[in-house]
Amino acid sequence: MITLAASGGPFGPLGTGGIALAVAIVLVLGVRGNGRVKLTSSPAAYVGFIAATAAAGAGKMWAKPEQVVGQGLQGVGVGQGADGPFGDVGLGAVAAIILIIFLFAALTPVFGATLGVIAGFVWPAAGTGSIWAIPSDVIAGILASFGS
Repeated sequence: MITLAASGGPFGPLGTGGIALAVAIVLVLGVRGNGRVKLTSSPAAYVGFIAATAAAGAGKMWAKPEQVVGQGLQGVGVGQGADGPFGDVGLGAVAAIILIIFLFAALTPVFGATLGVIAGFVWPAAGTGSIWAIPSDVIAGILASFGS
């Protein structure tokens, strides 16, 4: 779990839950696109990733999407070793598959946002110090600078 220090700072005391809520609202309203700003597929994926990183740092009710992603991965046999239905598939492989989808699939804003949220939970779970954790660490550091 990434800890976001979010008290004080240039915007006043936002709180980790406040940061997660604000980014989630940007994601929802941006994907819907009924206002002045509409997120296209790639920006929606990036904001989804930021929203997941903020949610992981906030915990409480914000941890629910992370639990759903974890249960979904467990349901298809990820991390079960050779006993899984696809053989031995680890989180590193899932992280790579997410990147492949980002790069090669035609994404809609909703699919991009969803994939970004999933990546925000899977990539850091692939292991501290792995290449997959770097984007989450960077985003968490940036978010923490807004609140501290």
